Amino acid sequence: MANISILFSISAIAASCGTVMVYLFARPVGEAITVAFTAMCTMIFIHFMLTRSQEKSAVSEAVNRLEERIAVIDDDVGNLEGRLTGVEHNIPRRTREEIDPLFAEVEVIGSLVKQMAEAMADMETRIEDQGIAIEDQRTKQAQLQPQPAQRLAAPQAAVREPSVDLASQAAAAFASAAGQPMAASQPMAAVQEPFAETRAPEMKRPAAPRMHHPNAALAEEIRASIEAGRVDLYLQPIVTLPQRRVRYYEALTRLRKANGDTLEPIEFLQEADRTGQMPAIDNILLFRSLQILKRLATRNREAGLFCNLSPSTLMDENFFPGFLEFVRANDTYSDLLIFEFSQADVAVMSAIEYESLAALAELGFRFSVDRITDLRMDFRALADRGFRFAKLHASRLLLHEDDLAKSNIHPADFGSLLQRYGIELIVDHVESEGAVLELLEMDIRCAQGFLFSPPRPVRADVLQGAPNPRSLKKEAS
Repeated sequence: MANISILFSISAIAASCGTVMVYLFARPVGEAITVAFTAMCTMIFIHFMLTRSQEKSAVSEAVNRLEERIAVIDDDVGNLEGRLTGVEHNIPRRTREEIDPLFAEVEVIGSLVKQMAEAMADMETRIEDQGIAIEDQRTKQAQLQPQPAQRLAAPQAAVREPSVDLASQAAAAFASAAGQPMAASQPMAAVQEPFAETRAPEMKRPAAPRMHHPNAALAEEIRASIEAGRVDLYLQPIVTLPQRRVRYYEALTRLRKANGDTLEPIEFLQEADRTGQMPAIDNILLFRSLQILKRLATRNREAGLFCNLSPSTLMDENFFPGFLEFVRANDTYSDLLIFEFSQADVAVMSAIEYESLAALAELGFRFSVDRITDLRMDFRALADRGFRFAKLHASRLLLHEDDLAKSNIHPADFGSLLQRYGIELIVDHVESEGAVLELLEMDIRCAQGFLFSPPRPVRADVLQGAPNPRSLKKEAS
């Protein structure tokens, strides 16, 4: 409506100008009409330009107000995200802080009960053997002297003596499991003596396997190989991509039978762990790994070394203190020696193993987790405990197996996830050039496998002075 009024006013002004030129200035009618039309067009153009300028100003102001409101909304969203992130981090951390001490106490109690049960079972076996021996002796005496009084007294003595021994040994087992001293009574002294002889002063000697077990022959073969020093060390390089320069080595153990045949880890690890012989194998592996590092240091090579450890080594109260003293005496190599554990072993570690890992981490040693099958593991917690490396099978990363594809992250993005936590991904079992190209596309920088080199035995001259399984503390001192 306003535009119509303005247009009517412009037309009136133009007509007035034409009338003035005709009647006042006596100009021709055609000239007057031309001037009037020109004046009207000029005024219309000026009005149009002014209207456009006002509209642009109004739109600009509206856009500015909208941008200010969007900025305020962005700030509010950022604050909300920060609060949600804080809640996500604080609630699990507070929950862990409250629950972890309880879990640690339960695990310690469980370990004590397990130790007590094992001690009781061993004592009962020994007591039964002693009872059988006493009964046999009494039977022989009864046959030589068949008096009724003696035959009646012998079984009563055989019943009374084991019962006293069993009660005394049970009390001693509970006291030793709880870490409390116990005064030795007269009946207990006779039973404790044979147990004192079986405990080594420095390291727990693996118990001889019972021959009725299905794997008794394998356990005996393992024990014989350890005692005879037939434990061979193999090294497999870990290279950087794409240069393929050796950055690390992995130390692998092989056992040689008396006939010269080789026992692979997959053949003897489970049985060695069952029979308590893994600490002795880890002892030899650690000693020789440090020999390798010293040899590399003399050649000015800064290659690190991955050394596999068994969780039973971390829990062995007789072996681990000497192990810790030995690595403390050689802590100058802490940045080059990496202790490696399988994901299955890490997943079931208790407070005792974590305390052992913390003691090693305080000395500057780093850890690695290999044989990964579950990408949903809490790798941030592992990084907090000193884990700086993770190994993944090449087929699981490149072929996207179902068990990994169902995880919360795509296998191809697994390396990026670990980098956020300060963990370096190493892809092992690489066996083709095509796999290397795919790894480079995924920005993987370390690889291991038969494509680069198979495990090769270390020469005997490098491993001079191989340790006896009992000599770890002596080397540390």
